[in-house]
Amino acid sequence: MMVLPALAKLRAGPVSVRADEVVEDSRCPMNARCVWAGRVVLAATVTQEGRAQQRKLVLGEPALVRGGAIMLDSVEPPTRTDTPIKPGDYRFHIRFDAQ
Repeated sequence: MMVLPALAKLRAGPVSVRADEVVEDSRCPMNARCVWAGRVVLAATVTQEGRAQQRKLVLGEPALVRGGAIMLDSVEPPTRTDTPIKPGDYRFHIRFDAQ
């Protein structure tokens, strides 16, 4: 698993991933009670074999790529009701699972 800072690029297996924008962060704040956990959707540029493609990576859902899948495994920091997260403070944990 690799940690990807916001707006940075990393290599995960045979693909490189660049975090472009957090489209949705509806995770339940750590200092609140919620009826569902929420989700994170990350707009990312995924490059494989020289071809770049815009993808939306959803927390905990595998995204198929040639030879396996990439997954947005976790997101930091946790949300809070009293502190908004600045875009540059996000860290995305991404892994590649080969098939």
